[in-house]
Amino acid sequence: MATLIKSTQLESSNFAYIELSEKTLQKQLTILFPFSGMICAIIAFTYFVSNVPVNFTFSAVIGMVICYTLSVINRYKINPYLLIWVFIFSTTAACALGFYADSSRHISNTIGLTIPLLCFFALQQKYAWWYSSLFGCFYIVLGVAEVSDKQLQITEALQNISAYSIVVIMAYLLARHRNEAIARVKQTATTDFLTGLHNRSGLLPIYQSESARSQRYLRDFSMLVLDIDGFKAINDRYGLHAGDQVLMMLAKCLRENTRKGDHLARIGGEEFCLLLPETDIIAAEEFASHLKDEIASWSLELESGHKVSITVSIGITPIEFQEYSFDYMKADSALHRAKSWGRSQIAIS
Repeated sequence: MATLIKSTQLESSNFAYIELSEKTLQKQLTILFPFSGMICAIIAFTYFVSNVPVNFTFSAVIGMVICYTLSVINRYKINPYLLIWVFIFSTTAACALGFYADSSRHISNTIGLTIPLLCFFALQQKYAWWYSSLFGCFYIVLGVAEVSDKQLQITEALQNISAYSIVVIMAYLLARHRNEAIARVKQTATTDFLTGLHNRSGLLPIYQSESARSQRYLRDFSMLVLDIDGFKAINDRYGLHAGDQVLMMLAKCLRENTRKGDHLARIGGEEFCLLLPETDIIAAEEFASHLKDEIASWSLELESGHKVSITVSIGITPIEFQEYSFDYMKADSALHRAKSWGRSQIAIS
């Protein structure tokens, strides 16, 4: 039965996100640490010219020294996650110390709001939740203690707690967006952006795992490499966009006509690779013949109204070397032999 695919049904999954790597975090800390040191210097100066105990001025100076020390250490490529933990603990200590003085209570409330931001900015989500929640309990206890000591009105305490809760949620949402972006980046590293199939990098670990399993349990394992016949003529006649849609249509056809345990990949241009575990060379040839006829029955209707049908040539090889490049060379050699016979042919290595 013929299948018609409209070009408007085919969309490419192209992602453009930047992963927050350790190297990226290290660069960002080169800004965070010096800037925080400057803030501590301003606070120390404010304490110095104000009527507050000298120990608070001294604590602000210590904070400034810690920030600039971390900044210097960061230049020597030390693990940035270790440095950010030191910074978070130091910030927590500064916040806790500030709650013991009336004159610095407002600054401590402000510093407390930065804790979840720092956690979700630089730590894994589970650690960020853990530390933010632990500090949040500590923050609430201090707020209640201040109300009981008549140093703070209950409305002000509730405002501080609400503000902290809002900052935690916002920090979490930003971190989740970043983590989703990282997951997309990892996906695109092993996925062909046009068809959504594995690319060569994504196929290699699957090949290594399946070939090792087939060798260990003495199971059959076959590889198919197929190529679209006359694909350049399609690009020349209908344009590159139409050629991309033909590739997406072929990928859709392959997904719908392979078994659950089979593995598909686009390995370059109009060439696709199929790994067929638990499949001997005879079954692979029968599968390739069925697949070739099914692909020929599909057609793509372009926006211009033209219909494009394709055929494929297929090379087949049993997996023997447990080395992808060698087995691929065998299948590719069979593919070239099939193409030399004409269109829509199958050759076995």
